Amino acid sequence: MLRRSFFASLLVVFMVMIQGCMPVTKPFVPAKVQADKVLIYAYRPESFVARGSTWSLKVNDKVVSTYFINNGYIPIYAKPGNIHVELYHDNGFMTPNVYDKTVIAHTKAGDVYYLKAFMEFAGSPHFELMDKAVGEKEIKKALYFEDQMNKK
Repeated sequence: MLRRSFFASLLVVFMVMIQGCMPVTKPFVPAKVQADKVLIYAYRPESFVARGSTWSLKVNDKVVSTYFINNGYIPIYAKPGNIHVELYHDNGFMTPNVYDKTVIAHTKAGDVYYLKAFMEFAGSPHFELMDKAVGEKEIKKALYFEDQMNKK
């Protein structure tokens, strides 16, 4: 009996520890458009390819997320103009592996853009700027994964 209680206690402790490591997820909720900013939704659709890998995002040389994962999205606010977005993986050793860079040119305050990041067949991740109607439809399936590592 004592042995069974001990293992049950260990199981409860283990489950609590795992729960603490799980990301906080929320269904898609449209972000508020700010009159003086550009809103970019970076999203990564559900995919079996590279499912377990996490990618990072920089916008205008500023890290906005290190936890860009499968079936996730990140709302990003930026100053109008040419916006430089970089998709990379920081391996922790030397220089990060940069997968793709793109520029969203001539943006205006109040504009909304949908930037899809996905894995090409037998290739590496890349970006595609989506048509607004397509982006609005696809992003509704994505979840917001709170970046617990960079939470301030």
